[in-house]
Formats: sequence, C-alpha cells, structure tokens
Amino acid sequence: MLQPYLLLGTIVKPQGVRGEVKLRHETDDPERFVDLTTAYFKKGEQYLPVTVIDARVSGNDAFLTLEGVNDREAAEALRGQEVYIDRAHARELGEGEVFIVDLLGIRAVDTDGREVGTLKDVLQNGGTDVLVFDTPRGPMMAPFLKRLVRELDVAAVRMVLDAKTLPEVALYENSDTDDLS
Repeated sequence: MLQPYLLLGTIVKPQGVRGEVKLRHETDDPERFVDLTTAYFKKGEQYLPVTVIDARVSGNDAFLTLEGVNDREAAEALRGQEVYIDRAHARELGEGEVFIVDLLGIRAVDTDGREVGTLKDVLQNGGTDVLVFDTPRGPMMAPFLKRLVRELDVAAVRMVLDAKTLPEVALYENSDTDDLS
C-alpha cells in the first residue's frame, strides 16, 4: 500500500530567536523546500497540517519558519518532530524511480520462485543503494543493481531477484551461511 504521507525530515533544533527551525532532511532534493507551503506533523495516526511561512536552504541544511512558531521556545518544543508532505504535493518521480517508503515491506522472491524475504530497509551511502532484507536465514544485504532486481511491482508489493546473481552479491549477517543453495 502506498503511504499517503512522505517523510521530509526531522526538526533538529531552533535556529535563532524568531522561531525558525533547522530540519535534517530526508530528500535528495533540498531545494524542494523553497516552494513548500504546507507540511504535516504526525500526531498518533493523524497528520496535522502546518503552514510553512518561509523556507530556505543553506548547503545541506533546510530551515523552516512555521505559522504559530514565533520564538526560540516554541521552536525548541518542536525538536525531534518529524515533518511530512502529502503524496499529492511530493515531487514527481521519473521513469523507474520509487520512493523508498513504498519499497519497505515488499516481498522478494527469486527467479526460481524461492522466497527470499521482506525488504526492511534501504541504505543510501552516496553510491549504490543497499537493500536490507529479513530472510528465513537472518538479515541479508544486497546492492540495488539492475542485474539483480529483475522485476519491481510496488502496487503488488513484490520484487523478483535474479537467482544466479543473488549468491554473487548477497551478504548475510552470519557469513557462515552465505551459500544460498
């Protein structure tokens, strides 16, 4: 199921004395904050809208001025608060792109029909993303390569991995069990 809200980042601290907050962002396009007018805070199972009065980007940092947050004390109260955007206002994805949140929980099988496991995380280190699966044999990591990921159907919550490539690139937490046969 596609998530209706996407995490933009987490407020890490107040910035100055007029209520501006510094955001540790989770986006690969921090400039997207410049045009942001509405964001959401998650409270329990609800997403509550908050008006973004101003946003700026400096290097890898994003700074937001939010309606009703007028001083350092009010900004400090938001420390640790996650900031979301609704899917309708998220950036458009290009061909073959997906939001990481939509991959989490996807079931993976190999091209021979064997169950691989469930995707629990995607690690981004600036190079090739690394898929982290919960498998019957324990945690497994594999690079997100075209030659490995043969099919990806987010709507069907299904991923097919190449059975021949998987043993070459997969790394299990317990290295004594790296043989996939």
